[in-house]
Amino acid sequence: MTNSSPEEALDLLESRMQSTFGMGHDDFDRKRSRGPASMAYLNMAARIVDTSGVVPQLEEWRATKVKSAAGRKADIPFRAILILFLLHVQTGHGVNYNAIARTLDVRFKAKHFDLLGINDNPGDRMDWYKRLWSNVDRMMKYIDPYPSPRNKKLKPKKYAKLMAKATSEEGLKKAEAKMKRLDWVCEQLLHTSVRMLPKEFLDRSHGNGAMDATLIETTGRPNPKDLTRTRGNADPFSGRYRRQGSHDGQGAKTDKAGYEFETLVLVWNKPFESMLFPSLITAVGFHRPGELRGHGLKLIQSHQRLGFTGALVLCDRAYNNGDVNDFHIPVRLLGCELVIDYKKTNLGLQSSHEDLILVEGNWYVTWMPEDLINATISYRTRVKDPDTGKTKRLIDKEKYLSLLAARRAYRLTPKGKPDKDGYQRFIYPTPGYMAVDRATGKRVAKPKTAATITIPIDAGLSKGRSSKAQALAIKHWQKFAYKSPEHKAIYGMRSLVESSNKTLKGKNYEKLGHTESRSGRGFAFNYLVATLAAVSSNLRKIHDFYAKLAERDLGGPIPRQRRRKTAAGVPLTPASSPAALAPPR
Repeated sequence: MTNSSPEEALDLLESRMQSTFGMGHDDFDRKRSRGPASMAYLNMAARIVDTSGVVPQLEEWRATKVKSAAGRKADIPFRAILILFLLHVQTGHGVNYNAIARTLDVRFKAKHFDLLGINDNPGDRMDWYKRLWSNVDRMMKYIDPYPSPRNKKLKPKKYAKLMAKATSEEGLKKAEAKMKRLDWVCEQLLHTSVRMLPKEFLDRSHGNGAMDATLIETTGRPNPKDLTRTRGNADPFSGRYRRQGSHDGQGAKTDKAGYEFETLVLVWNKPFESMLFPSLITAVGFHRPGELRGHGLKLIQSHQRLGFTGALVLCDRAYNNGDVNDFHIPVRLLGCELVIDYKKTNLGLQSSHEDLILVEGNWYVTWMPEDLINATISYRTRVKDPDTGKTKRLIDKEKYLSLLAARRAYRLTPKGKPDKDGYQRFIYPTPGYMAVDRATGKRVAKPKTAATITIPIDAGLSKGRSSKAQALAIKHWQKFAYKSPEHKAIYGMRSLVESSNKTLKGKNYEKLGHTESRSGRGFAFNYLVATLAAVSSNLRKIHDFYAKLAERDLGGPIPRQRRRKTAAGVPLTPASSPAALAPPR
C-alpha cells in the first residue's frame, strides 16, 4: 500500500479514468449496453478510430478505384462502420448486423448520428440492416485478400474457378497487396489502444512478450479436403481446425471450421509484477489453421514497432518447431531471445560448437558427464518395476533436480545480449568441474580454455551436413537453462496469453468464441472483428488496472461514488477531455 489517503486514492482513480477514457470508474461498466447508446463509449470508440489514421487511408484506397467524386454518398461511411463495430464489441453485443441495425433504429438519437456523420434517413431496422451490409461490403473490397461469394456454398466447378483466379499470378499479387493493407489497418487500430495506456506505465515494461494462436470458429461445417465436393460453408476460404499437432484439420468429424487468431501480449518483467502495467495485446495476426509460416515473426515485428526491442519471447512448440529461416534466425537478429519448450525427441544433446555442446537450449563445456546431459531424458523415461510390475520413472524427481543443479558447474554464462548479427559472447565456467571424456566416461585433465568465447548465430555448421542438421543449434538455443527455476518462472508467464485469448472468446467479454456475435463472413471481416475485440480487451484491461491500483491504495473495494472532486475541491466532470495518447517508446 501507499501512504495516500482514501480521498487521494479515489481522486487519482477518477483522474486516470477521465484522462484515458473520458468517463469515471462507475460509468465505464454502468453504461455498457442498456437504454440509449452511451455517448461516452461512442466517443471512446471514435477516439480510437480517428487517432489510428485508418479512415483517411481507406478513403485514399477508394479514391484510386473510383472514376470521380460524383455520385451518391455512402449511407454509412467507413469511419462510422469502424466506430459502430468497436462500440458493439465493447458493449457486449459483438459485431452482429441485427444488433447494430437495432442500435441505428431505436438506440441512436440525433447527437449519435451527428458524431458518426450518418444521415438519419427514414427506415426501420431492416432498412438499416441492408444499408449496413452493403456499406461494410463496400469497405471490405479495399482490404480483403480473399474475396468470394458468401451467400451460398460453392459447387465444385465454381470453387475450382474461384481458386484458379485466386492462385493465378495476378490473383496472388492482389492478395498480397490487400493482405498488407489489412495487416496495416489492424495494427494501427490495435497500437492506438495500447497507446491509451500512459507512457509512465508503458515505460515500466522491458517489452517481454508471449504469443499464441486460438481458433476463431465460423458458422457451418468445415470445408471438405476433397476439392470435388461442395464447400461445407459459405466462406470457401475458411480452413479446418483440429486441436492436435499443428491444428490443420485432416478431415476428421471433430474438425471445426474457422481461422486462427494470433496474439502477442506484454508479460511482466518478473512473475507477479501485475501492479507495474497491464498485460495488453500488442500484436495480432490471422491465418487458416496450420499455416503458421512467417506469422510468429510478423507478430514480433509489429510488437517492436511500438518501441519494444531486444526482449524475451515466450512461445510454445508450434513456433519452435518451425523453420529456422522463418522464425529463429530473424527473431534473434531482431535482438530477441527465446524462452521455449521442446518435444521429447529434442531433449538432451542438441548441437555442438568447438569445445562446447548445446544441451536443452544452453551451452556447456563438452566435458560434462553423460548422466547430466541425459537428465531430462532419463526423468521422462518410464521402466517396469520388476518387483511390482508397475511402470515408474527411470530416475525420481529428487534425483532429476540434483542432476539439473549439477549442470550449472559446466554451463557458460552469457556476457551481454546478442549483437546485431545474432552473435553472443559467453564466459567459460571456472575450472571447478569434473572433466569427463564422454566417449569413454573416464575423467580427464581439465583443458586450458580462453576466458570467453563468441558463439555465432550459425553455430553447429560443418561441411557436408544437411541444412536441417546445420540449423540445430539456433533452433533450440534459448535464454535460460531448461527446467531451471528461472526457466519455469518466466515460461510460466505464457499463461498470460492463454488467459487473454480465453477472455477474448468468453461470453462475458468480447464473445469471439461465439459465432452469433459475428454475422459477417470471410477472412477480412473475421480478422477485423478479432482485432477490434483485442482493442476492446486492452481498454478493459487498462480500466481494470487502474481499479487494482486504487484498491491497493485503499486497502479494499472501491466505494461507488459517482462524482468525485480533486484535492483542490474541483469536480471531476464526466466529459473531461482525454489526454494525448502515449507516443511510441
